[in-house]
Amino acid sequence: MKGWRRVALVLAWLWSAAAAAREPLYLWELRDGAGTLRAWLYGTIHVCDAACFPLPADVRAALEAADGLALELDPEDPELGPRLGRAGLLAAATRLDDLLPADLRPRVASAAARVGVPQAVLQRLQPWMAGTLLTLRAAQQAGFETAQGVDLWLARAARARGLPLRALESVDRQVEALSAGGEAAQRASLAEIVELIEAGAAKEYFVAMLEAWRRGDVAALERLLRDQAASPDLAPLLAELLDRRNREMADAIVGDLQPGRRTFIAVGAGHFGGSEGLLAALAARGFRLRQVEAGGDD
Repeated sequence: MKGWRRVALVLAWLWSAAAAAREPLYLWELRDGAGTLRAWLYGTIHVCDAACFPLPADVRAALEAADGLALELDPEDPELGPRLGRAGLLAAATRLDDLLPADLRPRVASAAARVGVPQAVLQRLQPWMAGTLLTLRAAQQAGFETAQGVDLWLARAARARGLPLRALESVDRQVEALSAGGEAAQRASLAEIVELIEAGAAKEYFVAMLEAWRRGDVAALERLLRDQAASPDLAPLLAELLDRRNREMADAIVGDLQPGRRTFIAVGAGHFGGSEGLLAALAARGFRLRQVEAGGDD
């Protein structure tokens, strides 16, 4: 049985066993060495469904009490889509197949057909953009949309209140990370996505991630992400896409803190776990983190 299938079954069992208990949220209080509350740190799901909303009451209360919102990127930045689109295109004389081994080409074409991506579109894309598009289309088929993403909801809620919104990263930095790791890592990443589509397991995978997120289970979500990215060739990409960015975002978060103000900070839930995750990075910088429980005392 594939690793992601085992994890999904374990997650389903844990979800049913813990359903009646008070559960932790994917939300932390960030306090300085003196114990003063400086910010809230929230892990988000970038693609979700209507069942993700409303967000838990404690999350909404923290956002209501915050003086500002910080996200990886502003999802409503009008330049975001065009800049990503331009960065993801190959040179006019190059096709995606030119960058792939012969055995992977028909598999990519078949996976693209299954999720409704035309070959004319696919062949113009950098490997990282092709993988991103295939992932988003597979998520859509499973019922998960970027329009239901938690980041987008938070951005709109903050704007409705007139809260300042800050991006922790630039689009160029995300492109750099997505395209990092070298050719072998990029091919391995695309092959992992193709395998998920070939197995017809996208819905199972996204549901398992969503359930781990709802339970505030950082370890389970970390295992699920790392298990899906099991190829050794992927290590250089993960080091850039997750580990290095975690350190950079931790520095940006600390730099964003202002005396007397409390920011609601929201980044992808996959950045939280492990020895190189955001929780560990912020703890190493002297901050205390307390995970908030649903309905608990804050």
